[in-house]
Amino acid sequence: MSTDKSVPPGIVPRRHAGTPRLVAAAVIGFQALGCAVLAVLFPLVSAQRATLSSTSHVMFSVVTALFAAALALVARGLWRGLTWPRTATVVWLVLLLPVGWAMAQAGWGLVAALILGGSVAGILAVAAESRAAA
Repeated sequence: MSTDKSVPPGIVPRRHAGTPRLVAAAVIGFQALGCAVLAVLFPLVSAQRATLSSTSHVMFSVVTALFAAALALVARGLWRGLTWPRTATVVWLVLLLPVGWAMAQAGWGLVAALILGGSVAGILAVAAESRAAA
């Protein structure tokens, strides 16, 4: 319970985000932006070389757009200093580690460096923020 008279009982005032959490928010925010761009551009590019049905292209874009919205929500929560997005951030970034490794093995060095670097930076930022909050 809060001892501040201006805050209603049962509401814990939100603390402000620290620098590590802002780093994690930026990493997730850029990934959300990338997913949103992919959701818009994929049907346009794939329509020229349609190997799947147009329904498949649209559904892929819808799922990617929903995923971009979820990542944006997590980034917003991190930016605002909330604690619930930390778990989602770490899970997502750990899932990206094998993707980055696969890109490195496929010879896509720059893409691999971006994925792996962003993932490691985000995980370390959330870990640092968790230690600071404890």
